[in-house]
Amino acid sequence: MAEKKDIHIIAEIAQGYEGKPEYVHQFLETVKQTKADAIKFQIFYADELALPDYQYYGLFKKLEIPFEIWAETVSKAHEAGLKFYSDVFGLRSLNELVQIGIDGIKIHATDINNEILLKAVGQTGKPIFLATGGCEKEEIKHALGFLRKCAVTLMFGFQAEPTEIIDNHLRRIPTLRDEFKLPVGFMDHTEGGTDLAYYLPFIAIGAGATVIEKHMTLNRAQKMEDYISALNADEFKEWSMRVKASAPALGESRWQLTAKEKMYRNKVKRTVCAADNLQKGKKIKSEHLILKRSASKDAFNDMREVIGKTLKENIKENTPISKEILS
Repeated sequence: MAEKKDIHIIAEIAQGYEGKPEYVHQFLETVKQTKADAIKFQIFYADELALPDYQYYGLFKKLEIPFEIWAETVSKAHEAGLKFYSDVFGLRSLNELVQIGIDGIKIHATDINNEILLKAVGQTGKPIFLATGGCEKEEIKHALGFLRKCAVTLMFGFQAEPTEIIDNHLRRIPTLRDEFKLPVGFMDHTEGGTDLAYYLPFIAIGAGATVIEKHMTLNRAQKMEDYISALNADEFKEWSMRVKASAPALGESRWQLTAKEKMYRNKVKRTVCAADNLQKGKKIKSEHLILKRSASKDAFNDMREVIGKTLKENIKENTPISKEILS
């Protein structure tokens, strides 16, 4: 599996727009000022997700806004160089989102066993972000069977409003990656008003996450929907800049010395030197040698290359030993 050279940042708005087109616009304008690669909303029709007796049905209904608004937002996101993603919860909203040019689809953990939706999503060929929070491995495997035509990223994490640090289990990120041979992202739901809301994603990146989904709100003090795990707009901007600035440090896992590493090696490597005055014809043993740094560019660095060889000339103590004086 090819290594990603950058960390993909998703500005997660979720339900924070509260069904208000002016908030949708404001969120997009704010995310444009950050280093996010994509903006994501939860877009759906209430009847696709819940029955009227469900406790949050009223909230879901309130979130419905005309798809013309979403079409305009997708277009403006593209103009700004942003990808536009959405959770999908039903066939009607899925079809409309595909028609307006959505760039990627998030499958919420609530739909890990929703074969009807999974089949339809799998036919789109769009990049898929499959949430795995609270899911068993067999459920993930089953869901992936419907998504073979799509590039899938497994999204690790869950929302406990907020999720306590001890409940994240970030060591499971490489477990998911290695078992399913797919890239893994991290959905961060740390309490947004804490320092750890900045730092936990960096630990996830170190564990192997290549995508970070991070909540953003316009103003935490207003306690808009999904504010609990969200950074304020200015905080998100600073955080995203830090992620992008530090991501190149990941480099490659392939073990091959770079030019700068070779320069460092040449500076600090010890060279093989004579531990005492040694006579011509001496067959060299380990006790005849010592390792010290020197300015010599021709001397051996590894004693094993010298032991057992014979000296062609007399040498003094601390003389670097090179190929020219050995036979």
